[in-house]
Formats: sequence, C-alpha cells, structure tokens
Amino acid sequence: MIQTILDALSYGGLYGLAALGIGLVFGVMRLVNFAHGELIAIGAYLLIVTIDLGLPISIGIAVTGTAILALLMEFSVFKRLRLAEPSVLLIASFGVSVFLQRLYEVIFGALPLSGQIAPWMTGVIEFGDTTITRGSVVTIGLALVLLGGMWFFIEKTTLGLQIRAASSDFHTARLLGVRSNRVIGAAFVFSGVLAAAVAFVLVTQRGSVDPLFGVNITILALVGPVIGGLGSLQGAALGGFAVGTTISLLNSFLGNYRIYTYTWLFILVIIVLLVRPGGLISNKAVKERV
Repeated sequence: MIQTILDALSYGGLYGLAALGIGLVFGVMRLVNFAHGELIAIGAYLLIVTIDLGLPISIGIAVTGTAILALLMEFSVFKRLRLAEPSVLLIASFGVSVFLQRLYEVIFGALPLSGQIAPWMTGVIEFGDTTITRGSVVTIGLALVLLGGMWFFIEKTTLGLQIRAASSDFHTARLLGVRSNRVIGAAFVFSGVLAAAVAFVLVTQRGSVDPLFGVNITILALVGPVIGGLGSLQGAALGGFAVGTTISLLNSFLGNYRIYTYTWLFILVIIVLLVRPGGLISNKAVKERV
C-alpha cells in the first residue's frame, strides 16, 4: 500500500509538471500545443546522446536545448499566427508536432535509441519489510521542487504577475503595458524546462527514446488543464496531478483488468465536466467549455 501511494504521488507529480507546461502556453495564447510531446522527446534524446559527459552536464544541455526548441516554435510558427483563430493555432501545433517527429526520425533514426540515465534511480529503499523504489521518491521530490519553484515565480515575481494577468485577459494586459513578446517567450521557455524535467523522469524509467516518446503523456496531460480549469495555472497543475494519480491507482486496483484504465479515467473526466464545466478551479474570464 505504501508503494502504491508513492507511485500515485509520483505519477501525479509527473503529469502535473506536463500539464503545467501545457497550461502555461494555453494561458497566454489560448494555444493547445500538441507539439509539447516533441519537447519532451528532444529532452530525452539530448539526455541519452550526452550522458557520457556526466549527468549534471547532460541535464543542463537537455534543459537548454528543450527551452531553445520551445522558443524556436514560438518565433518561427506561432508568433506569425497570434491573431489567428484557436482552431488555426491547433492545426498549426499538429503540423509542428508531425514535422518534428519526422525530423527526429531523420536525425536519430526511427528505431528506439537506448541509454542508461541515472541507473541508481531503478534501485529500491528498504524499511524493514517495506520496499519502495528510489524512482518514486526522486520523482516526488523533483515534482515538489519544480512545482514549488513555479508557484514562487508565478506568484511572487513581476514576470510571473504579468503571465497571470495575460492568462486572465491577454488583451487587457497588453493595454496595461504587459509586453506580449516577453510574456509569451517566457511561457514557452518555462514549458520547455518543465518538458525537460518530464523527459528526465520518463527516460530513466524506460531507458530508451523514439520519435513518439512524448505523445502519450502529452495527450493524457492535456486533460489536466481541462478538468483543472482552462486559463488557470494552478488548475492545470492540479488537474494534471489528479490525472496521474488516478491512472496510477486504477492500474494498481484493476489488476488484470488494467486495460480498462483509460476507459474509467475518461468516464471520471466526463463526470467532472458535467458537474463543473469550468473545471476544478474555474476562471470567470475564460468562457470556453469542453
């Protein structure tokens, strides 16, 4: 039971980080960025390719490279479409996602690329008769540090205040002097940093990466901002945490019937949306319903 609870918390933290990365960009641009999965994938690729340089250097390269790719997405594609309809932005994000997947195939190959990242995370910690995995403990700690750091940044800094203002009402925020380029660029950079953190955890668990590495977690993490509250950064993190925790608990308790995990997950999502269409933390300024 202790291991089950820790697994649920670690999954919740992981999906919370992924959902917050998606929610940051959605908050300021109303862009559902399906290419977020490719940010996770490039972080994993960079970790495996550079691991021989040492783990700290490899992590630094992965974080920097992922943040740069996120900025390139913004400057090369989304900046030109800021006045476009949300449906156009959505299609553009699909296009960027597919393009990057094909690019990864050309650069790294279509087959999985394997490597050992932080093998010590695969060990266990024993407390008497209780055994827990180190990966769960590290993931929970990493999620707490990053989510706490993001909370401090968003709540206590000037740039964080501007991001919150833009998330609430972007056009009014611009009229009040918020620099749109700076805020949107910061949102993409921090989404890239969070994507690199997710990549680190996933690649230590799987030991390999392929061009579709980040697709599955991105699709599920997209549910986080929906049930947490569109336009609410706190809601995105809370929704992602709820999704990850629910998936882990369903996998544990369904046993041989775990193939129905996603079925039950989306039944619960539908129930949440029926009860609270605006999400767990609704933003009155956001009128979208899903």
